[in-house]
Amino acid sequence: MFTGVILVIAAPNAWTIGPIVGGWIHHYEITRPAYEAKYGLWTKLNIPVKYQIHGIHSTVLVNGDVLIMAGSGNNQAFFNAGTFKTLLLNPVTMKMRLIPTPWDLFCAGHIQLPDGNILIAGGTERYENLDPVYAGGAMTVYNSTMRPLTVPKGTIFIGPRNVEFTSAFGFVVPPATTRQNGNGTTMTVATQQNVWVDAVTKGKKSVVDEPAWYQVIGMPGVQAMGTQMTLSKQNFQGTKDAYIFNVHTLSFQKVNSMNYARWYPTLVEMGNGMVMAVSGLDNVGNVNMQSEWFNPKTDKWSLGPVRGFPTYPALFLTESGELFFTGSNAGYGPATPQWRTPGFWNPYTNVFTPVPGIPDPNILETSASVLLPPAQNQTFMVLGGGGVGQSNLSTARTALIDVNAPDPHWMRGPNLLDPTRYPNAVLLPNGTVLVTGGSLYYRGMHGSDNRDTAIYDVATNSFTRMADSITGRDYHAEALLLPDGQVMTIGGNPLYGNAMDTMPQTFNQEIDVYSPPYLFSKTPRPVIEAAPHVEELGHRYIIYTSPGRKITALYLMHPANVTHVTDVNQRAVAVPFKWIDGNALQISIPKQQNLLPPGWYMLFADVNGIPSDAYWVEIL
Repeated sequence: MFTGVILVIAAPNAWTIGPIVGGWIHHYEITRPAYEAKYGLWTKLNIPVKYQIHGIHSTVLVNGDVLIMAGSGNNQAFFNAGTFKTLLLNPVTMKMRLIPTPWDLFCAGHIQLPDGNILIAGGTERYENLDPVYAGGAMTVYNSTMRPLTVPKGTIFIGPRNVEFTSAFGFVVPPATTRQNGNGTTMTVATQQNVWVDAVTKGKKSVVDEPAWYQVIGMPGVQAMGTQMTLSKQNFQGTKDAYIFNVHTLSFQKVNSMNYARWYPTLVEMGNGMVMAVSGLDNVGNVNMQSEWFNPKTDKWSLGPVRGFPTYPALFLTESGELFFTGSNAGYGPATPQWRTPGFWNPYTNVFTPVPGIPDPNILETSASVLLPPAQNQTFMVLGGGGVGQSNLSTARTALIDVNAPDPHWMRGPNLLDPTRYPNAVLLPNGTVLVTGGSLYYRGMHGSDNRDTAIYDVATNSFTRMADSITGRDYHAEALLLPDGQVMTIGGNPLYGNAMDTMPQTFNQEIDVYSPPYLFSKTPRPVIEAAPHVEELGHRYIIYTSPGRKITALYLMHPANVTHVTDVNQRAVAVPFKWIDGNALQISIPKQQNLLPPGWYMLFADVNGIPSDAYWVEIL
């Protein structure tokens, strides 16, 4: 009956109302129960203009709120004005709150700490300059005294031909150290600190072609060595700042700064609760090879090993305690195999063991990586990706590796629906993986965003197409699992605003939610009615689920901490259990701390692919 009416209306007006009627038909089809039960459903959240945000970083808090952090949001005008934005959103009640943000956390690293607070480290100290008119470069200042040396912003450095440069930031060089020589004498070892400097005078007259020593005005005896001072493109520069978002006070609190500046770093949690910060651009725009550790008990940083990785490297904690680098990354760094080949890294001995053989090794940038469920199987998957930098190369390749195998090696997996850079991969609470978004070309150039959504079944090693997403998501986009089993998608920052690449970029501020097919099943969802909220590794507990439901799986899932297609702490750990009687189960928490690092997890019960809502559990 409905179809007949549509045809009568559409026939005489095909050129004018055909697309409108087509839209009605499409909307009708995708909101039918049978369609939703097979493909799921996308919905758009109503976000008032006041709360719209450039979603760069996002995380799920232990109360179910979503913290969406933008900082300056890839907008230099916001950076210059000191306009830094963070939104706290409850996707159930739709309560929203803007959080005062004291520094530019744009392109920092973030991670949930064992106590549920969020550590954010690094961010933007200075935006890139694609066409500088003042020559610039890095200046290294040495301190050979036994007291801290304070170098104010605007300090003048005079070099060859009396060319003058000025420091872009103020900084402190730590006191010199001493070392005992073999002959019993003591030697003073100067400390050093880098800073970006700009020429005082515009143009080529200030270019310095070779590294040189500089005089520091107002600081007699202080030595400074400058790099080449050029008019070449100048990279973004990172900051040392570190803050904690306190989930109780709903505010950012300053903690000790890192030893080194970082922009685009990865933060990974270790089995003992420590956090490791790796890579990122430093305060002069070079990739930082010095890693460091954060101790949540003292809020202090200490130096780790030195090794080069591209920025935002996908480094996952394995059950052995080593970190596995899948090769996925989000940008800056040499294109050499030494930096980009997957492998095992022992952060305590600094030994790196390459694992060659991944298909399309030259197009791992902007790929996604996940530790497939259950985490006990220690199988990693790499999805999509593209060439280094602004490359036209992209791939639909997926690849898998079992790192517990006696001889770990890569196997090709099923292809994505299309070649895709920036795909978002989200672990679902029924042991599958949702893959959505991305684009064919670098940063969605040529209007190449896709709306592909698929679910990967670990058991069958296959993808099933789901409902297309509403919104294109490419660079600066993320997707995260919500406690009710839905998936939220945020962001999207194409390089241009149209398919002809003639209009300026428009950052996507829409927020969508995807409801997977399991939320439309006629089978009622199980419920975790009671369980201890605090549980220890290696211990057993009694939990209670909805009566009459035969639970087939239990998962402890780490809340999302995602940015730039990277969430190295996402994991779904299977929880062994046995029935006691009625609706009571005895669960056994795995005892390996590298498999289940301390912190808050979402506990899901599953009945043949139909998961419960999350029940929050703190693992000690």
